[in-house]
Amino acid sequence: MVVVSFLHQKGGTGKSTLALALALGLVGRGARVLLLDADYQGTCIEWGNRHGMRMGLEVHSQVQPIIDAEARRFERSIDWLVVDGPPALSPMTESIIKASGRLLIPVRPAPPDLWALPWFAAVLGKQLRAGHPVVARVVINQYRDEPLAPLQREIARSALAVHPRPIPADPAFPRLFQGEPLPAGLQQAVLGLLLE
Repeated sequence: MVVVSFLHQKGGTGKSTLALALALGLVGRGARVLLLDADYQGTCIEWGNRHGMRMGLEVHSQVQPIIDAEARRFERSIDWLVVDGPPALSPMTESIIKASGRLLIPVRPAPPDLWALPWFAAVLGKQLRAGHPVVARVVINQYRDEPLAPLQREIARSALAVHPRPIPADPAFPRLFQGEPLPAGLQQAVLGLLLE
């Protein structure tokens, strides 16, 4: 089982949207996937209640900071555990990092999303020093035509690596929450987050 988590201490960066899109893309490839909603706002669990069965994606809620322990329960029954993390730095954040093999940190090309990265990098560094290896990448999300170099330089100041594939802004993303699938090209872009 591979654990892929979406984390950022700031809300509105696209964690829930990208977690849902990635989970659906993996289901579309025939994988056994569980989407774990670890955000008290419950966006993914609400989507699951409305559309999960029809779209073949199981969604569970877990708002206690025991993701690392819970992940072991699913090792034999699923191929991928996709975790939608909360907009906070907390014991939950640390638990998710411990559970994750791959960590994706969405940021919009906006200063407030970038300003929060050093704090997140400090928490991640603490977990790495404690022996919890994880591959972490910042994902530039909702990208339009902004020059990438200034964004990448700003992210580099936080000592976090940037994923080479930005995710474009697209009106199809909000329609996910109405139970509509992403267009094939956009779904491929999201699945590309698993590649480097």
